[in-house]
Amino acid sequence: MTRRKLLLIGAGMCVCIVLYGILGNTLTTMHMQCKIINDVQHQLKSLFNDQQGVNQSQRRDNAILEEISEKALPNYTGIRPSDENTVSTSPEEMPCASVLREELLCDLKKSVPFFTITRRHAYKDARNGIFPEESLEKLLHFNSCAVVSSSHALMLHEYGQEIDNHDIVLRFNCAPTDKFEHYVGSRTDIRMINTLIPHLHCQDEFWNENSTMFKDGILVVGNMDGINFGPRGSLDIKQHIRPSFSNLIKYRKKFPERVKTFIQRPRFGQAIMAELARFCETTGMCNKTRLRPSSGMLGIVMMLHLCDWVRVYELVPSNKDDTELMYYFDETTKWTSQHVHSYNQERVYVKTLSLTPAEDIKNAGVVLLKGFSQTQCG
Repeated sequence: MTRRKLLLIGAGMCVCIVLYGILGNTLTTMHMQCKIINDVQHQLKSLFNDQQGVNQSQRRDNAILEEISEKALPNYTGIRPSDENTVSTSPEEMPCASVLREELLCDLKKSVPFFTITRRHAYKDARNGIFPEESLEKLLHFNSCAVVSSSHALMLHEYGQEIDNHDIVLRFNCAPTDKFEHYVGSRTDIRMINTLIPHLHCQDEFWNENSTMFKDGILVVGNMDGINFGPRGSLDIKQHIRPSFSNLIKYRKKFPERVKTFIQRPRFGQAIMAELARFCETTGMCNKTRLRPSSGMLGIVMMLHLCDWVRVYELVPSNKDDTELMYYFDETTKWTSQHVHSYNQERVYVKTLSLTPAEDIKNAGVVLLKGFSQTQCG
């Protein structure tokens, strides 16, 4: 390898970087130039190695929320994003991967704002009594948050203690902790459910007074596009959602002492679906789909608004589980090829947003994400 060749490759890299600065700021351009710069950097590294040898009311709700915060904070043991082996500092990472990540986070933050429906939003609707006075993001913000999927692969790790050490823990639908604490932790501070609950699923857990699944913590209903604002302070609820919404009203009447249910803003899931489609289309890293985002994806984006740092457990799967089982609490239900959610697109997208090296995700199934509060957008 000659000094002249080294200079030529170095000059080529400079040209790529200049082009990167001149060309448009689209995700397509950015992704292509990341590839170009990365290829040149690998050539430089190879050449250098050859030469050098280098290898009740709102008050009651607030009191409950405050109690949740007080319970959570003493348990915080300092899970920091700067911990060794958590954030990728590898020189092999694409030099503009962080630029792409920041661009995606800023796009997501701007395109998919978050709030929950309040009584003021539906001030003329007779059903507005089920809504809190304040939106969730006005009441809570945390440093370290865990988003725990329901994946069967969690049984192949022992993340219970680690999950419980976060400031806040989010779980989905009817995922239990009892008898699974060693693997998934014991805390559930926020439980996010879809609009099939309790109309089609989890009736026993939802209505049983002795069940602790929905008794403590905050209940959030995911909202794809079924619960919307109507004219002049009313609600527009789609036909297929009405049974579930009626059950939420009954739930509020039966358990008035529990914190009011938070419902994500209208078309929250639809906005996430559009952002996923734009990501796939502009980067070419995944195929655009008409499948709806999963509850997991809606939960992740919500927590990016509520937390400084978010760890996601086994939504982007590790390589540990060689079974076809879906859930850690169910030894019968298996994955099928007939997906109703955009799992493949979500996994590629979340990996691209992640600060965790790809190899670590493969081994551990844990992804670290920066919350929007830590993202500097122009």
